[in-house]
Amino acid sequence: MKKIVLLLLLCLLWTATTFAQEMYYFVPFKDKQGTPYEITKPEEFLGGRSLERRKKQNIAISEEDLPVNPAYIAQVKSKNAKIQYATKWLNGVVVLCNENVLNEIKNLAFVKKDEIKVIKTRPTTEPERTTSNKRTYKTRQNNKDFIGKFDFSKNDYGYSYIQLQMIAADEMHKKGYFGENIIMAIFDSGFSNADKQTYFKHLFENGQILDTYDFVMNEKSVYEDDDHGRMVLSCIAAWQKGLIAGTAPKAQFYLFRTEDASSEFMIEEYNWLAAAERADSLGVDIISSSLGYSNFDDKTTSYKLSDLDGKTAVSTRAAEIASQKGIVVVTSAGNEGGGAWGKITAPADAASVLAIGAVNARGNIAYFSSRGNTTDGRIKPDVVAMGSGTTVGSNDSDVTTASGTSFSCPITAGLVAGFWQANPHLSARQVVEYIRRSGNQYAKPDSVYGYGLVNFLRADYLAKRETLPDGIMTGKNPDEIIIYPNPYNRNNQEMLPIIAWGANYRDKKIEIKIFDNKSKLLATTKVEKAEKETILEQFKQLPAGEYVITISPNHSKQPSWRIVVE
Repeated sequence: MKKIVLLLLLCLLWTATTFAQEMYYFVPFKDKQGTPYEITKPEEFLGGRSLERRKKQNIAISEEDLPVNPAYIAQVKSKNAKIQYATKWLNGVVVLCNENVLNEIKNLAFVKKDEIKVIKTRPTTEPERTTSNKRTYKTRQNNKDFIGKFDFSKNDYGYSYIQLQMIAADEMHKKGYFGENIIMAIFDSGFSNADKQTYFKHLFENGQILDTYDFVMNEKSVYEDDDHGRMVLSCIAAWQKGLIAGTAPKAQFYLFRTEDASSEFMIEEYNWLAAAERADSLGVDIISSSLGYSNFDDKTTSYKLSDLDGKTAVSTRAAEIASQKGIVVVTSAGNEGGGAWGKITAPADAASVLAIGAVNARGNIAYFSSRGNTTDGRIKPDVVAMGSGTTVGSNDSDVTTASGTSFSCPITAGLVAGFWQANPHLSARQVVEYIRRSGNQYAKPDSVYGYGLVNFLRADYLAKRETLPDGIMTGKNPDEIIIYPNPYNRNNQEMLPIIAWGANYRDKKIEIKIFDNKSKLLATTKVEKAEKETILEQFKQLPAGEYVITISPNHSKQPSWRIVVE
């Protein structure tokens, strides 16, 4: 009898403990009926820059944009649930509560009780953190002088030269495109000591960090947590002559912590979703996310390979919605290439995002770079950039190297910022398409490299040629000559080298000569009446190598043009 009583007491204790345990849940709602917000008054829930982005890209305001009904949130909160945040795109709330409270929430008429998910099985706790020894910089808005006398040489770029030069980011910089007037949100696991590094000094002096938020802990500061985000940010925003340079050091940034580096639960995807919604409302142009999801600590919530369909994973759905709001989403393809999973991770399977694979300094795929394609047969990754042995900023205002698609992603995101600055008339959808088409194997994509190595010059050439009334010469010196794409990839026949003529060459008779790198004349072409462009058909037959082109008559100050065939 004593044993039975003891067993019953243990069972009751176990039951009470189980029901008292708090977990994180996603609670979806059936509708947004009764909301005080109206589609006709979007200024009440979307920022001005967000509305401008929609207007420019002809994106309508929809019910999806309406905030969650505050009355619904209040009723959930009244059941003693802690509200982590609400999500308007998926219409629900993330809450922390025990099972007793959850059962009360299920009885609310507006709750989709059968679709409630457990997204984290234990409360988030972190040790007390400090901000001692913090270096601060005096804010000087609109100071654009930090580029200084940088002449874009190999020495000036320091250890970053290869990773920038191989995607023509150095050429982008020579043309004056550093991501200025582009706003980017970076989602990561923390930006430890980013506010103390000299290679980020300009960001704080010029007010380029617009705001920060930690969605894991629901607080402002992000500078005490994991250092992964600091290294990611350095690939885009670092700038210190002779040491390190990012692809878009003049962009402006929101730094959002969405990832808890100490664990892996589905709640981090909801953090991603919440951050994307905030980024949208703030008018962000680009999201850069070096994060990926497949397996979780709670194995019951892990994804299967069949879920890589562009519509299943929470982060994938969020990334796709953000893209439809006119934001360019750039994400890591994943580091699963050498593991059992092997494939890309969410949200890289979203149809409208740019999923970035990783190559080494020689342009060869990194063994860890996740492979495609999606389960429904779409090409992934989209493009690749250097992610093996990448130069990143370290914790002592110096540099180190790191590997992962975590770093090829921000390098590309910065390139996207410079490209969009160079072509501000484009929509987000067009930007994504031209970045894909800039890949050096766009004509023959595969599941390893996707469309190939991204390249600013190729993207810029295509965009200007196809979308501006006077092609790539719009606004240029009438004596100037431009040859695009350079380098030229022999496998991409749709992008043969083209000479774009300045106004002073139009309707004139011109002679074009092509030499090899030993000054041997290979071909002569005579153009009887120059139009906007002349296609150099001769390059169809030429092998890989370096060539020199001369033009006669030549009104420019440049005696000849060097073109590389890959």
